[in-house]
Amino acid sequence: MKRLGLPLLCSLLLCACTMAPLTESTTPETAEAAQNSVVEEPSPSVTAETALPAGLEAVDLAVLPYDDIQLVYHFSLFSEPVQGYFTMCQDGQWGLMHSDGTEVLPCVFDAPIALCSDQTPRSPAWIAQKDPDDKALREQMQQILTDANEGILCDMAHCGPGYEDFFWLESSQQLCAYIGSLGPSEPTYISPGMQEEYGHIFPTRPATISVQNWGYSLEYDSNASYRYRTEDGTPLNNYEYQQVGFFRDGALLAPARRGSKWVYLDRQGTEVTAPCYDAVYSDFGGYRGWASPLLSGYAVVSRDGKLGLLDSAGLEFLPCTYDGLVWDGTVGWLQQADGWHPFSIPSAAAPSTSQVSGTQPVQNEPPLLRYVPLTMVYPDVFWSDNDCDDYTTTPDGTLNVCAGPGTEYEKIGSLSPGSVVKELGASSTAPGWVLVGYQNWPTGWVSTDYLQRS
Repeated sequence: MKRLGLPLLCSLLLCACTMAPLTESTTPETAEAAQNSVVEEPSPSVTAETALPAGLEAVDLAVLPYDDIQLVYHFSLFSEPVQGYFTMCQDGQWGLMHSDGTEVLPCVFDAPIALCSDQTPRSPAWIAQKDPDDKALREQMQQILTDANEGILCDMAHCGPGYEDFFWLESSQQLCAYIGSLGPSEPTYISPGMQEEYGHIFPTRPATISVQNWGYSLEYDSNASYRYRTEDGTPLNNYEYQQVGFFRDGALLAPARRGSKWVYLDRQGTEVTAPCYDAVYSDFGGYRGWASPLLSGYAVVSRDGKLGLLDSAGLEFLPCTYDGLVWDGTVGWLQQADGWHPFSIPSAAAPSTSQVSGTQPVQNEPPLLRYVPLTMVYPDVFWSDNDCDDYTTTPDGTLNVCAGPGTEYEKIGSLSPGSVVKELGASSTAPGWVLVGYQNWPTGWVSTDYLQRS
């Protein structure tokens, strides 16, 4: 589909050059000079219908003709929108475009296009629905993606990154993570890197632990409401929410649904807006709507069927008076009478995590620290992933693996001679022991007396 050129937005120009009439102050000489002078035409002016609101800056891109443009839902760990893309609609059919307006897939699908996975090797994998399924059309669209190196059409095989949720264990007064892909997982500690990533604030649901022969099993009600808690378990406020966003990557506000409406709250738990907003985009099946998180300090919000922009203080930077509005943190589009106009927000800036939390983020921690189950002792000494050594177990015999740094802890496994392991952390109170990972999974604590540097 070709993009439309930018329409001319001109007011009427006076272009007739007539001789000035002679008056008492006009001489034939001055009249001749006026007649021969160059008359400069006024610059084209922007009409009231297409002028961008104050605070927005025009971007030199074509005006788009679509009926609707929305954020792209990411079927991911966090259900957060995809940046760099929008899904657009024309005549009831949906397609995919880059945030600069260039088309990726034409408007031929029945529902907004979503992203299933941005993980390798299926990266990216787009969810595009057509009912009934049109095999020839899908092959044609797949070829477009292949030629543009834009990924694949998802075949709905499991290719997403899985789930990541957080729970409050009332019995042990402990916060835990629950991370997995297919099937049940084990409750795990929340690593220092995750604490920084989520701004030390987690939306949690209540859960209980049951002991199984393979470890801890988490029991919870998937319909239970959420409460925001700090990393030590302290509730952020007294409200319960039915859907939640996160304070990830230094965000100053998070969206949460209380009852039927969305509200934005700050990092102290104060609801800086009333619960008055509606969802602005939906999941790939259209079953559940979502409010936008702050993207570079701004979020599109919907109230009474109209759209606006919220800033990081919870104020409507643009009032909810517009029929169409999207923003992905870099480029936005505002629907006007003649189409969708591109804009940027000069004041947009994404704060760093360290600026918000007041501490330096844990850099490049070993990924396996996110999967240490509650059945093991968590280390209190850490290194970056690049500084973690690889070891080989000595050939002296089978090495016992313990749940904690010492032989007084339960033996939970063993490693064969010559096994290659990666250190994940250590204990400040038990020198000579390290927590190790084996075959890309946290294994347990072993004595360094039986390890050799690889």
